[in-house]
Amino acid sequence: MKGQLLHKVFHTLTEAFQNCLRRFPSTVCFVLALTVYLVYLVATDLDDDRKLVMVLGYYFSIGTLLSLTLHLWSEEIKSKIKGVIVHIVMHVLLIADTVYLYSLSPEQSLTEIGIAHGAAILALWLSAFFLSFIKEKNDIPSWNFASYTVGAFVTANVVGLIMSGGISLLVFSLRQLFNVDVSWNCYLYILIICSVLLPMLLFLGMLPKDEQKHNREPQPSEFLNGTIHFLFLPLMAGYLLVLYVYAARIFISWELPTGWVSWLVVALMAGCIAIEFGLYPVRIQEKKPINEWIARWLPALVLPMLVLMTIGIIRRFNDYGVTINRLYLITLNIWCYIVCIGLVFTKARRISWIPISFSILFLLTSALPVNYASITRNIMRSSVEKELKRTNLKLPLTREQYDDWMESLPTETAVQVNDKFRYLRNWFGRKSIADLVDKDASFYSSKNYGTTDITDDSDSFVSYSGKSSHQVSIQIPDGYHQFIVVPDGDIKDRYFHIPYDYLETGILPVPLTTQTNNKNDTIFIDLKTMEALDNHKYNQMPPTRFKCNSDRCLFMLTSFSLDYNKKRKDALMLRIEGYLFKK
Repeated sequence: MKGQLLHKVFHTLTEAFQNCLRRFPSTVCFVLALTVYLVYLVATDLDDDRKLVMVLGYYFSIGTLLSLTLHLWSEEIKSKIKGVIVHIVMHVLLIADTVYLYSLSPEQSLTEIGIAHGAAILALWLSAFFLSFIKEKNDIPSWNFASYTVGAFVTANVVGLIMSGGISLLVFSLRQLFNVDVSWNCYLYILIICSVLLPMLLFLGMLPKDEQKHNREPQPSEFLNGTIHFLFLPLMAGYLLVLYVYAARIFISWELPTGWVSWLVVALMAGCIAIEFGLYPVRIQEKKPINEWIARWLPALVLPMLVLMTIGIIRRFNDYGVTINRLYLITLNIWCYIVCIGLVFTKARRISWIPISFSILFLLTSALPVNYASITRNIMRSSVEKELKRTNLKLPLTREQYDDWMESLPTETAVQVNDKFRYLRNWFGRKSIADLVDKDASFYSSKNYGTTDITDDSDSFVSYSGKSSHQVSIQIPDGYHQFIVVPDGDIKDRYFHIPYDYLETGILPVPLTTQTNNKNDTIFIDLKTMEALDNHKYNQMPPTRFKCNSDRCLFMLTSFSLDYNKKRKDALMLRIEGYLFKK
């Protein structure tokens, strides 16, 4: 009996895997390749080239999504040859993109490339839900498929997490009960198998197909319907009431709206779109007048609030100029106008065009050679170049020349120019301004230090910076066998806020996200050493060692910047790069 049961279970799992392999062959191959790749990384302790690790991870992950989208689309076309050709072309483009990413210089700014890839991935993700249903008369099939797919994905991942936790507890019990020593890598292998391979295969096996994929029967949810009517709609009414009262107040006092109103309108618009999608199945099935009224006229009530948002954005442009965020925000505002007007005039008969149009607009403004990032960079560069032309100094300016120039400018102009230099450096890298100012020039932050008069109060600002050359040879300290690159790739991790009180001790503690001996690794940076390193030219600073809280760790500093204000006594802003060596 037990043998028959095991045979039945094995047969069912084998059949499910074969069905996945027949329906999504390339997707299954990508999932298996991703799993093997993650297992390999764990087995080798991430000793490979970090850049290659990230690029290959990108390739296997996006390849999984791309192949799934192409398989779902190819099921809808009659020509198999056409489907195969499209598969080959798209995967060749993905390989070319991966090679391109790997070829990028570490010093090259990833702002434009990152935004463009984000837009492309969003378009690819949305196409999995809508590309197969372009020829449908309404959006019920795509709505049903999307809701079922999301449910299947959540279910598969919950099952994977339960299996991962259960097997890990079982393995841990071997150590507790039988004193069997189990490596921590074993738990990572379990996590990879149960949280990557198993959920993806379950998810692929659960995806609807044929008639179930094109289910044209509305399937409204009582829970969702009740949530919309008794929670979301009252919440939207509150948003509308607050915004309409605010609009009346500023109209009476004849003043401009604040920048915060834009985010409130964005939240209102997001709620409006969520209600449109949530009501769609019950509207198609029941056709109640109240639901039809809500679907058509709720966007009409939101429409006047978009004018407030437009005025607020224009005010920000006039006050502070062009930035990437503001360009995308004004584009979002225009898209909201299109959505609201389109829903009113079409009586919300179709809704799938809303996310599709958002994705297309995001792609057009991000992935083309002329995009919002490049426009922002060019406008800011031309603005600072215009100011620099008024000086008779030879470019690029040295650090001392830049500081003297800032002191010679009116306070407001100096703050604006300095902020633009900081923006260009932070978003587009030092290379974007290398021909204007030396790499060791320091830009003070008006965001953190306020609009204090730079000409009269420049002595209150303290800034140190330094950088080692990429070609410098770094000797591995004796007794150390592995290292971690700091930061780990997230730009947010490059900046630390150190309490001002540590200036009195002269030692700045910098806690990292890594752990040694069950303690968070903390680097102790000597302020006097930083002052000495600041005297070196950019790219000429020697790699410098600093102690850690663990005697099994040693940090090698290769780049840093430290900014603080002696009068304001705010937190010190410290950025470090280097290598954390471990025994």
